[in-house]
Amino acid sequence: MKVLIADDEEHVREGIELSVDWAKFGVTERLMAEDGREAIELIRRHHPGVLFCDMSMPGMDGTELLRLLREEGWDTQVIVVSGYDDFPYTRAAIRASGIDYLLKPFRKSDLEQALEKAAAAWRQRESLLREERETGYRLRQADALLDEQKLAVYFKGETAFHEGIRGIFYKIGLPPERLGVALVLPRNRSELVERRFYGDSELFVFAVNNIAHETLQPYGSHYLCRLDDYQWLLLTSMEGNRLRAAGDHRRHMDSVAEAWRRTLGLQALVGVCDAEARVETLQAAIGSARAALLKCDLMQGAAAAPGQSKDVPRLTDQDILLKAALTKGNKPYAADIIRSFASSLRDRGTLSLKDLQSCTVEANLLLERASRLRLNGKEPVDLFLPLWISDLDEWEKLLIQQWWRLMEEAGGEGGGNGGIQAIRDYMHRHFQEDLSLSTLSERFHFSPQYIAKKFKELYNTTVMTYLTELRMEKAKSLLERTELAVTELAQTLGYADENYFGKVFKKHTGLSPLQYRKQHRDS
Repeated sequence: MKVLIADDEEHVREGIELSVDWAKFGVTERLMAEDGREAIELIRRHHPGVLFCDMSMPGMDGTELLRLLREEGWDTQVIVVSGYDDFPYTRAAIRASGIDYLLKPFRKSDLEQALEKAAAAWRQRESLLREERETGYRLRQADALLDEQKLAVYFKGETAFHEGIRGIFYKIGLPPERLGVALVLPRNRSELVERRFYGDSELFVFAVNNIAHETLQPYGSHYLCRLDDYQWLLLTSMEGNRLRAAGDHRRHMDSVAEAWRRTLGLQALVGVCDAEARVETLQAAIGSARAALLKCDLMQGAAAAPGQSKDVPRLTDQDILLKAALTKGNKPYAADIIRSFASSLRDRGTLSLKDLQSCTVEANLLLERASRLRLNGKEPVDLFLPLWISDLDEWEKLLIQQWWRLMEEAGGEGGGNGGIQAIRDYMHRHFQEDLSLSTLSERFHFSPQYIAKKFKELYNTTVMTYLTELRMEKAKSLLERTELAVTELAQTLGYADENYFGKVFKKHTGLSPLQYRKQHRDS
């Protein structure tokens, strides 16, 4: 908190400054002004929490200063320092405004009592304003999410156009016509969310939106809408002279994709509709962008293995082998079958998104059949692969996990709680490594969903919360007992980003790493 002392008498300013133990009241900075004009300028620049104000000052007196203070809406708490002659005619006004006052000469105890009251009022006011800001932010976020969900339903063709859609367009700042349409498929989204954003998908979406905004802001209004985890729609306004042709639009979409790759490591496929669209015809334009995506080569020109057929292998040919693995509850065998199939797709050297979608349809058909046979009337679980997944590595990993989930749901997980206890022991030994549900799944042959569910049942916490607590306990020990720099310490604990480590540590302890080290060294 900052304090401003405004008085034309230097000895009064010094007297106030020397009389108070400022740190006791949380005061971090003290400002001085000789008259009202200087005081109001300092208030505008520094926003002090408390003002000590003399009423009789040359140029602009205290009465005029307080009038400006209220007119401009400052929340500064005011303590009037008044001479005896000024007191009778200012007392009523001071009391009516709820402002504290001191008579010259003042006592140290009166000064501290007035400051304590003003500081408490300022902190209460700041707390209320902070709560209002946080509540307003949450409401705006919820409103924006609701608008996105309404638009996504329309964009996916699940509802017809209605005037409410046009209203949302005006609300988000997009014109209803001359729209550029691009469909984006984030290829390695799951890996980035797990490894770079430590499972925080909302933080990932925030970063993606920020980069798109920074890239497209010079060219006009735009909007990124998540249709689902594997399909994003990027709309841009082509009004004015900034985006004059479809070629400009395509180049700017390529710029956004490059910015994502360079900044986040996000690989994305972008399908562009070459024609401008209106809000009423967006579904047709999105269809055109999808058609462009289906032709994309997911292998990006990789050479085919010698003697390999160009025909796309059929996953249904592996049906008998997968059922055998399922019957025996043999997870490694099921994984080997799927990895071998994915390897045969890679060996072709070329694989269009349309080809991979055909494989996805077959995979979902096999999962559905196996689920009906294996679960024996139990409630089926959602085992389907997303149709618009566009990364073969992620496709392979997700299909393996879905077959493992089916075995677990059928009671063939094996190991009971011992498997989860082994995972916890492994985390204690390897907490500094790049651990995630996905990496634990691959190592222990459990699906991520099974690990998450059973770990919570056994230890009453989530896997990632448990890992964070392990790392924070080690961080506290290292801060207390070593001289490791925070950057080196973060890397030692498995955090590639020092800033993210600092935020996690402060959330966990209430202190920054350096504050924690200083506090525990001094104690």
